[in-house]
Amino acid sequence: MGKKSKFAFIHDRDPFVRLSLNKILSKYGFQVEEVTDLSQLENHTKEIGRGIVLADVEIEALETWVPVLKKWNDHFVFMSPLVTEESTGRLKKMGVRRIIKKPVEPRLLKRVIRDICPPEEKACLPSSAGRKKGSRSLQKGGEQS
Repeated sequence: MGKKSKFAFIHDRDPFVRLSLNKILSKYGFQVEEVTDLSQLENHTKEIGRGIVLADVEIEALETWVPVLKKWNDHFVFMSPLVTEESTGRLKKMGVRRIIKKPVEPRLLKRVIRDICPPEEKACLPSSAGRKKGSRSLQKGGEQS
């Protein structure tokens, strides 16, 4: 049987942000789907459990989804160009743990993906992402202790 697919759902108004995130997430092996409203995610509960949701929405709009966010909080990432202490506090009260400031840096997104992926499924990142074993040269000479 084949490997289980990873899913990524992107909710953002900016087409350039969607394109950029789509490229990055596809590179890491995710099947990417763009959604225009969070209500579209209600039918994708299984996929969210094996993936990630990246959303740039108004906090007020997000407050209507608090019960659903509690189920998704391990897989939900809030994106915003303006992250303040107040907004962070409000989001934490709603159960949102991961907040990324836009523009999204690929390294930061990679770290978030590693955080979300279960340890046995770390293969969602390409193997060339890290340094290979044994690639460090041993230094000869000098005193050994």
